[in-house]
Amino acid sequence: MRKRIFTRVTVIVIVLLAAVMRTAAGNRPEDAPFGAAPPPAWVATYLEAMIGTWIADNRPHRSEDEPFDAYGIEWKWGVGKKSIVGRLFAMRDGKEVGTVWDFREFWHPGDGQLIASQFGSDGTYGVGPHARKADGTMEMLQTFYAPDGGVRRIGHRSELKPGEMVSRSFDVQSDGTWKARRVYSFRRKPD
Repeated sequence: MRKRIFTRVTVIVIVLLAAVMRTAAGNRPEDAPFGAAPPPAWVATYLEAMIGTWIADNRPHRSEDEPFDAYGIEWKWGVGKKSIVGRLFAMRDGKEVGTVWDFREFWHPGDGQLIASQFGSDGTYGVGPHARKADGTMEMLQTFYAPDGGVRRIGHRSELKPGEMVSRSFDVQSDGTWKARRVYSFRRKPD
């Protein structure tokens, strides 16, 4: 009887030890399914440059459905200065009237890319990569998921200049072509 219990305990210990060793071996960085990539230097430069408040004139697009004179984007650091957290807010008569979108941009080490995600006041969620092009401009391609089940893709191409960010938005068609929507010139507010 003692021999049988000893054998069972020995087998259980060996099985547990083998499982622990397999798990530990599978958690090595070289065994990760996608690997991990540190952010390139441009990511830190871009994130740092965005911190602050930016205002864009909306008067050319103002309508009964969109009665705002301007839009503002406010960016702050996320935890550890490894991401930025922002919001897009609407303005009328020089005063803020409400937040329309919440944003977060972060380096995804598993995918090896900068990710832009946003959450709309109507429950819409958008997510996609934000990449730096060879000419220094930025390009973002996001998929938006609406609460009613609708899905659409929107692209942004932006150019960051001292004190100004020019942002062009596009509807991305099912065949991959980009159809121009709007252009905004966001100006950084002095601190």
